[in-house]
Amino acid sequence: MAEKMIAFYIRVSTDRQAKVQEGSLKNQKQILLAELGKRNLQSPGWGELIETYVDEGISGKDTNRPAFQKLMKDIEIGRISAVMFTELSRLSRSLKDFLHIFEFVQKFDCDLICLKTDIDTTSPYKNLITKILMVFGEFEREMTSERTSINAYERSRRGLANGGTAPVGYRREKSRKGYFVIDEAGAGAVRDIFRAYLSEESIKKAMEKIRRKYEGRVSGLKKITRGKIYSILTNKAYIGIREIYKKDEAKTEEVKAVWEGIVDEKTFRKAEALLEKNRERLRGRRSENYPYLLSGLMICEKCGERLQGKSAYSSIHKKHYYYSHKNTCKENGINRIPADETHGLVLDWLKDISGNGARFEELKAQGKARIAAQIKVLERECSSLICEAKTLTADIEARVSKLVKTKGTAIKKAVEESITNLEARKAGNAEKRLYVENELKTLREMIVNEKGIFEAYRKPLKSALQSEPGKDLQNKLRDLLAFVRMGEKDIKMALYGVNRKGPVSVLYASAPWPRLELGTLWLTARCSAD
Repeated sequence: MAEKMIAFYIRVSTDRQAKVQEGSLKNQKQILLAELGKRNLQSPGWGELIETYVDEGISGKDTNRPAFQKLMKDIEIGRISAVMFTELSRLSRSLKDFLHIFEFVQKFDCDLICLKTDIDTTSPYKNLITKILMVFGEFEREMTSERTSINAYERSRRGLANGGTAPVGYRREKSRKGYFVIDEAGAGAVRDIFRAYLSEESIKKAMEKIRRKYEGRVSGLKKITRGKIYSILTNKAYIGIREIYKKDEAKTEEVKAVWEGIVDEKTFRKAEALLEKNRERLRGRRSENYPYLLSGLMICEKCGERLQGKSAYSSIHKKHYYYSHKNTCKENGINRIPADETHGLVLDWLKDISGNGARFEELKAQGKARIAAQIKVLERECSSLICEAKTLTADIEARVSKLVKTKGTAIKKAVEESITNLEARKAGNAEKRLYVENELKTLREMIVNEKGIFEAYRKPLKSALQSEPGKDLQNKLRDLLAFVRMGEKDIKMALYGVNRKGPVSVLYASAPWPRLELGTLWLTARCSAD
């Protein structure tokens, strides 16, 4: 048996967990190393650790995780043949995502091995157990979530508060769960916030006024921001109303709360009207906003954080636009890069691809390798379908022979039904085989005819490059690009593959900043270390 090429996948959901030196990350790796050592003792040469893939402080709710994406790419190119992880939730918290991953790794002859549940696809029996466990796990989570939601909803309809921190100006009543009592020090601050906003007619000016008097002096107002002021001005708890489903306006319900209000309804409605008036005024200025074309696509290579569009003024009062960390890079990488230069780099790279330049040639080479791998998968599938068709044909012939000799009506009917079912399966098999053979023919032609490999990109590329900077171009770039990753010395860009059905199907390349030589497969692009 060939030695397995092993990957460890490790993940924790919060930054706090990731920062603990002797915490979950280290524990997971030690457990996996012990299991790998045990299996190699039982079967010498069973497997070799190739790489450990770590996602720190990232939720498992979806597959949009940097280390996970790299793992899937390495599976696709044959670098990894088995993935080991401690718990199912480390890999995925969603049945849909897990089954997607499960089907994907099987296409590339890769096994999944989970230590704390009976999941090990090196065994056919455990393959079945894997699917059953996922179904029941998802069902249990859904039932628990539904029960919790129903209980919370019924409490809300009675005007009671659920969990969480009490709003500024209130404290929880210890003797009665779900009740608030007024905290006079905080309540005075809340009333002053409403008065300041109605007087200044600006959240920013009201914030500055309130900061001087209350910041750090009242519970819940340790740091006063515009967001904090806005949340107080829009919170109907202050007029004794309990809002249900507040995040979804279409489903929002309002009931009388079990606590007293802090401000009178007339004052609250005046503030509400002024907020709407200011919103309308701002809507008219939205068209002047700077277009962050790569919003949602920019990722820090070192810490995995998604970068935000930000702006700042220079010493000569010129406004500059950046893609930046929320605060600073947790791994001491660079904190931001200029937005204009980044946009220019990406768009020039796409122009180069559309013009059949150097980057296009790189993508063709990568595309050919990926298509060759896909051809092998389809060839195996086609062979399996041919074997299945032969078995079905033999079964049909045997049933027909039996039908000729059968005299009993009931038995004859049963045999006829079985022949009909087999014929239907054979027709389905033929349909699948035709589809697979057509796919194989198309892919083989693409290998021979290099110009056809990326024809699927030409239309969206042309459409994107003809668009003016704005929302339309932003959406088109999201359809073309998987991500743009900021490294310490370079920018890495990934273009989605033609087939986006798999968890990972991207083509990697990048372009240099001006006056720099090209690097290797990842072409380097110098970043600003502002």
